[in-house]
Amino acid sequence: MSDPAAPVHLVLDNTMGALFIGVVFAMALWGAGCVQVYYYFNRYLKEDWRLKLLVFVVWALDTTHQGLITHTAYTYLVTEYGNPLFLNEIVVTLLIEVVISALIVLLVQSFLVLRVWKLSRGNIPLVVILCLLVAAEFSLSIVYTIKSLRLKTFTALASIVNLSRSVNIFGAAGDIAIAMALVYLLHRARTGFHRSDGIINRLIMFSLNTGILTSLDAVMSLVTITVLPNSFVYILFFVTVSRLYTNSLLATLNSRKTLQGGLGDESTASASVSNGARFRSHAVEVDPPTISKVQPRTLSIKVNTETETVRDIEEGIVKNGTPSESDTEVYEYGDRKPGAYPMHAL
Repeated sequence: MSDPAAPVHLVLDNTMGALFIGVVFAMALWGAGCVQVYYYFNRYLKEDWRLKLLVFVVWALDTTHQGLITHTAYTYLVTEYGNPLFLNEIVVTLLIEVVISALIVLLVQSFLVLRVWKLSRGNIPLVVILCLLVAAEFSLSIVYTIKSLRLKTFTALASIVNLSRSVNIFGAAGDIAIAMALVYLLHRARTGFHRSDGIINRLIMFSLNTGILTSLDAVMSLVTITVLPNSFVYILFFVTVSRLYTNSLLATLNSRKTLQGGLGDESTASASVSNGARFRSHAVEVDPPTISKVQPRTLSIKVNTETETVRDIEEGIVKNGTPSESDTEVYEYGDRKPGAYPMHAL
């Protein structure tokens, strides 16, 4: 009598285990994003409706993405439990989430490119380069999804692995380029005043941190899909990248009041104001002393100051606008070149 066949032992740690961990991390980041959305809509009540719409759309896409990857994990780990042959099959929701993630990345990166456009005062060559990087990543993501939908197994999916690598390369390049552009433009906007320059330094660090997080995620996905092509470790990074973009956008918007509140009042000589006020300090006129036998020596000083209010909105800077909670551009005029730093430009 023959012995019963020994049970097959499957090693799932670097496949379904990696997918499960990725879904758990993504869920945690989604929860953090929900808290930030609640905070945003309660604190920025008078925000421009276009920014509110952007936040809502990004959050809705992020929620949809979380639902798709949760369905994928549930299908592999619960519905098809005990069916090892199914582990090589591609669940369609795992492919659809690529499009949702690409849309989130497109919206957030476009928002940041718009900030670069305003900070650079319409630097067309710089913005065109950034737009090309953003468009390339989005286009490759769509092409990857279309081609992968025709495939049924992960074995067949390996035939278009170069497309996946290209998406990660352009994603990392776009994030780094946008972060470097913001850092350079903010550094150029220094005014020479201690407190305002301190805020600019905080904005620079904020730009670097958000750019490094998303680009590092893309790099790790690229490295793991190259070094471990037969595992799902790269999926761990791929399913969380859209959460990082969403939280970066929300953190950028929610930090404006905190940063703006740190500006405070500069000394009288700094002529510094918040909420989008622009000061122009003209030359001081000093009349020479007049000597008279009857009147004592006098010194006359005359200072002319003009105040011009501006409003920073999405399509540009409109003069003589009414300041609102989204007005965050501050200019310093003195002996050095004027500098400007929109608080929500990051």
